[in-house]
Amino acid sequence: MYHSISNDKSHLSVSITNFENQLDYLSKSGFNSISLNETHKNINKPIIITFDDGYKDNIINALPILKKYNFVSTCFVVSDFIGESNKWDTGHKSYVYKELLTKNDLVEWLSHGMSIGSHGKSHMSLTTLNEAQIKDEIYNSKNIIQDFIGSNIDSFSYPFGQVNNFSANTVKEEYKFGVTTVRSRFNTLKHKKFFIPRIHMSNDLSRLKIFLKLKTFYEDIKYNEKQLHL
Repeated sequence: MYHSISNDKSHLSVSITNFENQLDYLSKSGFNSISLNETHKNINKPIIITFDDGYKDNIINALPILKKYNFVSTCFVVSDFIGESNKWDTGHKSYVYKELLTKNDLVEWLSHGMSIGSHGKSHMSLTTLNEAQIKDEIYNSKNIIQDFIGSNIDSFSYPFGQVNNFSANTVKEEYKFGVTTVRSRFNTLKHKKFFIPRIHMSNDLSRLKIFLKLKTFYEDIKYNEKQLHL
């Protein structure tokens, strides 16, 4: 799980150099990146790379590096703010202004073999909304994004990783996959497809730390379904 790939001071950012170093490690370690809808395939050392929020720097800084290593990725975008900025963070102590992907950027992202998913309409926590608002965030964000890109999307990323029973069931009805911020490697035999955990990739990871995260149970022991607020 990534957010921004930038040399700015945002706590969400991984620097361009560190991002390339991380992908270089993945490549040299024999990992093969796949999309969410390829999890059923028999692929050696599969890994899924995701970006939340849809920052402009994903296409400017991350895409060339992804292509260099022949990796694919899914970017989860906030439909009401496509082509704008991360307004949902305004007022936060750690706020750093960041541009978001435009409609044309989404089409270009897809043209390079990448994928798009929904991160809701407004980046609001679904656990704070009533049922009508939750449906609006989940259903209408999908419709808006599909209209923009001219193709279907099948994955949803819960804003802030927060989910309750109603929102989970709504995502399950509308999408094939739902990703969370709960920590663990994704085990297709253990985890539900609409409660997919992820490994957080930060700016200061050593290669040893990446090794522990990806090749040992280091992240798996952090898995706790109760974090999903169900």
